[in-house]
Amino acid sequence: MEVIAGIVLQNLNSFAQEEFGIIWNLKDDVQRMKSTVSAIKAVLQDAEAKTNNLQVSNWLEELKDVLYDADDFLEHLSTKAFERKMVGGNRILREVQIFFSRSNQIVYGLKLGHEMKAIRDRLDDIAKNKSTLQLTEYPVETPIAYRGQRQTYSFVSKDEVIGREEEKKLLKSYLLHNNASVTDSVSVVPIVGIGGLGKTTLAQLVYNDNAVQRYFKQTMWVCVSDEFDIKKIAKMIIGNDKNSEIEQVQQDLRVKIQGKKYLLVLDDVWNEDRELWLKLKSLLMEGGKGSIIIVTTRSRTVAKIMGTQSPLFLKGLDLERSWKLFSRVAFDGGKEPDDRELLAMGRDIVKKCSGVPLAIRTIGSLLYSRNLGLSDWRNFREIEFSKIDQEKDKIFSILKLSYDHLPSFLKKCFAYCSLLPKGYVFHKKTLIQLWVAEGFIQPSNDNRCEEDVGHEYFMNLLSMSLFQYVTTDDFGDISTCKMHDLIHDLAQIVVGKEYVTVEENKENFGNGARYLSSSSTLLHFEESPSSSNKLRTFIVHGQQPNRRINLDESHFRFFRFLLSLKCLRVLTLCGLDIVTIPKGIKELRHLRYLDLSRNQFLVNLPPDITSLHNLQALKLSQCLRLKELPSQMSKTLRHLELNDCLNLMCMPFGLGRLTNLQTLTHFILDRNRSGDIRELSGLNSLREKLEIRWLDSLRENAAVVESAKVLREKQHLRELELRWWHENVRKFHPYWEDPFAVAETHLNENEIEKENSWLEDEKILQGLQPHYSIKRLVIDGYCGKSLPNWIGNLSELLSLQISNCNGLKSLPEGICKLVSLKNLCIYHCPLLEKRCERINGEDWPKISHIPKVFVSAISPSQLKYIN
Repeated sequence: MEVIAGIVLQNLNSFAQEEFGIIWNLKDDVQRMKSTVSAIKAVLQDAEAKTNNLQVSNWLEELKDVLYDADDFLEHLSTKAFERKMVGGNRILREVQIFFSRSNQIVYGLKLGHEMKAIRDRLDDIAKNKSTLQLTEYPVETPIAYRGQRQTYSFVSKDEVIGREEEKKLLKSYLLHNNASVTDSVSVVPIVGIGGLGKTTLAQLVYNDNAVQRYFKQTMWVCVSDEFDIKKIAKMIIGNDKNSEIEQVQQDLRVKIQGKKYLLVLDDVWNEDRELWLKLKSLLMEGGKGSIIIVTTRSRTVAKIMGTQSPLFLKGLDLERSWKLFSRVAFDGGKEPDDRELLAMGRDIVKKCSGVPLAIRTIGSLLYSRNLGLSDWRNFREIEFSKIDQEKDKIFSILKLSYDHLPSFLKKCFAYCSLLPKGYVFHKKTLIQLWVAEGFIQPSNDNRCEEDVGHEYFMNLLSMSLFQYVTTDDFGDISTCKMHDLIHDLAQIVVGKEYVTVEENKENFGNGARYLSSSSTLLHFEESPSSSNKLRTFIVHGQQPNRRINLDESHFRFFRFLLSLKCLRVLTLCGLDIVTIPKGIKELRHLRYLDLSRNQFLVNLPPDITSLHNLQALKLSQCLRLKELPSQMSKTLRHLELNDCLNLMCMPFGLGRLTNLQTLTHFILDRNRSGDIRELSGLNSLREKLEIRWLDSLRENAAVVESAKVLREKQHLRELELRWWHENVRKFHPYWEDPFAVAETHLNENEIEKENSWLEDEKILQGLQPHYSIKRLVIDGYCGKSLPNWIGNLSELLSLQISNCNGLKSLPEGICKLVSLKNLCIYHCPLLEKRCERINGEDWPKISHIPKVFVSAISPSQLKYIN
């Protein structure tokens, strides 16, 4: 609640003269509203602590509704003011001109004035009622500081293994020395225990063990959770996300496992329907002798139905191992303090955790993150923990303590995760972008961008053990994470009516919904209630039936429903085989995050998408047939994802204006407009990875690259891929359509081209010098004879890949200076490959300092498809 109140205050404080010009006397209304909201915000912490009081609870619900309405109104007002300002610019929107004619302006100003007054009166009434509830004012909340010196993802993985050495040894021994019966080539081993004991962790430890990975021909992991859908499980086993029929799926599964000794983990199984299990089991019995299925479950009935071997019943940790785990997470460096009283209190707290690792880790992380002193520990034990004994579900109550102690802005970020299903893999960058789009990120005092503050929020939640199962990228930074099922249950309980997940055949959502996700079909929303027009998030995930969806025609009613969501900030329509996006999408003026990924039939986006003046993130990855993007996209755009858009032929005109752009996964050069490389020059906020394609189109005007210096100032880029055209592009991209003719013609021209094309490529590459802080560099299809000297200046370079460079004769001498370089990969570079035989010769730079060097005649793309 404090978050939305803070957002309203922030919007009121940031009003400019343009907004005041729309409504007469708006300035007085704004000042009055600010005063009212500030007074209400001061008592919210006390009110939220008294939600068991029905009067207080009702007051909060009423307040929540009006604050959301106020925020939507202020956002609408700000957007209208921005559009009004645009009328005087070079690009005049006719409908805006007409709308803001003098007569319409007066009428519209009066309308907005009435809306403002109505909201202000509602807030005044609520402010008056707070005095009767005897609510106490609390000081303004400040962010908790993330302890950066602790590598959260490392210590969590180590903590999780405490006390499970014997169980791991027993399970691993069974896997490696299993003698399956003659009649049953596949054994099923259940791991059984209550939530939070570490069943999944134990399975992971064994699954990832090097000896186990070498022993089995196939290793597969599936998170099953609540829904035991045979087709869905089979598709996850074979790694297929296509809309195949069940007959095709089971055939593919049999091909994958037939005659092979495999290890399959079915994690978090709840199904107690024996017939369903037998149907799935029939598909899994064709593996080689010695195949094993590990099942993790909380249910003894599940273990009885599925197991062919005696279950492994996981118990809680004893007091000694519980204390060891607690010490690791609660004290700096895992070292016990000298204070005896504090140690005694810690042991009392540990006893109440009943040996459950998740509870121990969560409460220890809470105490560590709060950096509490002795008196705080005493107060925590005597007040907070004294309530635990009165609760039926003690473990869940302990977990809830972590949530209760979060500041309000982190509570909002945590709650948002409830929209996605159990077992969902959260991508850190995506999660942060969603938080930013929803306005959950508080402005920082040190001018950091919202994404950087969002990273701090993420790390805070991770340090509290509310996220776990972390994976990292090649540079050691966190890439993905998951929520434990109990933590996910907690998130769903604390969110109230605001957050709704809709499943197939489930009742429609209620009036209080503001954030909604669904795994059902689009048809489910055609008759949704009118109250849905207050939705801020609408996420549809999962697969549709195998048919193309035209939102303008075959799904007209859904199209009408979609455009009624005037308050929408986040819209995700992934993997739905959408053919067209409705032109009316411009009506979603608040939209900040639009994800249309994995819509393989989508060819074009409507020009109206450029009218979304608040849009921050546009995601189009795996839109395989997408050919072009609209020109003059909004300057507010910060993230543009184009991974695997194989038919995209060029970048939109005016891309260089998007100076706020942080993510641009691909930059595709237009063969007919070689100067467009200069569009990159001003995009110095780009982060992470950038791939530039079709660099051969610059050969006729290589001087443009040198003069533009397009990459030198991009200090936040970590990965850079520079790609010319080469034969393997066509050979290994089956979805490529129109580029065939263009690319093949270009290849023929290259074969008869004058001899100096290598010289032009050398000029191009010389002009593409990146910032020295780049960590990974790929050069693919380059025709030059040598590499530029600037490679020796890339002092932080960790990985260098050179592929399909037929004319390249040598590596630069400067490679000796790259002391950070860990990987050097050379693929399909025949002249360099010959020199590998003379690696100690004078003409080959000294590369003994590089830990891993790969040289192969097979290109990376071939390796990918062969495997």
